[in-house]
Amino acid sequence: MTSRKACDGCHVVLELWCIREIDAGTRHFVGYDIVDGKGRVSTPIMEFDPETGTGVTSSGSRYQLVGRAGQNRDAEYVWSLATKAWDVKSWIDVTATLVPHWRRGYVLPDSM
Repeated sequence: MTSRKACDGCHVVLELWCIREIDAGTRHFVGYDIVDGKGRVSTPIMEFDPETGTGVTSSGSRYQLVGRAGQNRDAEYVWSLATKAWDVKSWIDVTATLVPHWRRGYVLPDSM
């Protein structure tokens, strides 16, 4: 869910990111989209490579995490809207579990 219509197959670059798991068992990227300049919440994550910080969501969007994990006010606002829309009762942050080096962060690849 984003503040605009979701784009299937998009390439999204997130900073100040985290990964959250909701009570339905799905995991989602939450962060600041540095291309669009807005907070963003992904559809469920289908694939994730913690070494490269890349993932693919159920909509087909490709995500690249950059920098360290963190929080962004706009992303938190979008997260609050998403959890209401999805009727989420509880969620947990699974960033540290899935990305042991989350404090070190990711470097943006030259190919981007």
